[in-house]
Amino acid sequence: MTIVGDGPLRPELEQRIRELGLEGRVVITGWLSDTEVRERIVGARALILPSFAEGLPVVLMEAAALSRPVIATYVAGIPELVLDRASGWLVPAGNVGRLRDAMRECLSARIPAFEPWERPRDTALSRCTTSFASAASWRASSTATTRQLRHPRIRRVLPRSMKRYR
Repeated sequence: MTIVGDGPLRPELEQRIRELGLEGRVVITGWLSDTEVRERIVGARALILPSFAEGLPVVLMEAAALSRPVIATYVAGIPELVLDRASGWLVPAGNVGRLRDAMRECLSARIPAFEPWERPRDTALSRCTTSFASAASWRASSTATTRQLRHPRIRRVLPRSMKRYR
């Protein structure tokens, strides 16, 4: 297992790795360049992101673009990118047992179970396309609404709180 990144818990993590005798099986790389991260994702069985708090993690989009399944938590925007048992596994944040089970399932899963490997990438792309389409639609309707609010007849009756349209 390779842990990419760094932080204040690294000494504790390194100590725990030593206590469990996992020095040869778990490697902490520290921060890596974008190219190195990409190489690690390509060489991995899966990407694991057991976060308690996230927005919409770019690394999950990168894993999807590289056709790698992920193991991640049901937090924030992650379920928008990961379909449980289709493009990876979703587990509750903080549930070590479920995370362990997902990792075991991933390790024992036959690669064809995730074929075509494009599935995670296609899921991410389709959701992004939908988001961009929604954003474009919202932008168009927002522009139309703004134009309507600026119409001379409407502007006269707008409350003071909407003065930016006056």
